[in-house]
Amino acid sequence: MNILDAAYHTVHDYPGGATALAPRLGIKSPAVLNSKVNTNTETHHLTLLETSKLIGITGDDRILQSLCAENGKVAIDLPDIPECKDFALTNEVLNIGIHSGNIYQIFQNMMTDGRITRGEALDISKVIQQLQINLATLDAQIQKCIDEK
Repeated sequence: MNILDAAYHTVHDYPGGATALAPRLGIKSPAVLNSKVNTNTETHHLTLLETSKLIGITGDDRILQSLCAENGKVAIDLPDIPECKDFALTNEVLNIGIHSGNIYQIFQNMMTDGRITRGEALDISKVIQQLQINLATLDAQIQKCIDEK
C-alpha cells in the first residue's frame, strides 16, 4: 500500500471517519480532511504535523509503515520501559536498538559478493564489540534500578 492509500484508509477506517477526526486534527471541516486524503485531489494535502497527529490519534501506523517500505526501511515499536530513577537505562536500550540495526546492514553488505574480506570482518567486529559494550552497560543500569523492597 502506498502512503496516499494508507492515509485515505487511516481516515476512513477510523470510527466516525473524517467527521470524528477533523476537529481533533484542527482541520476546519470533514470535507477538507476528506480532500486532503483523496488521492484524486491535488489542491489539498496532509502536512507532516497533521500526519503525525493522525497516527497518534488513530493508533494506525499504516502511513508510517508505507513510508518506511517505500524507502527500504522498517518502523518498529520501541519497548515499553517502566520509569526508572536512572534515565541512562532508557538511553542504553535505544542505543542498542540503533547499533543492532547497523549490524544487519553491514552483514548484508558483507555478503553481497558471497565472500568476506579482512576489512569486512573488521567492520562487523567493531559493531559486534560496540553491541557487547552497550549490552554490558544496559545490564549494569538494570542492576542499579533493582528495587530491594
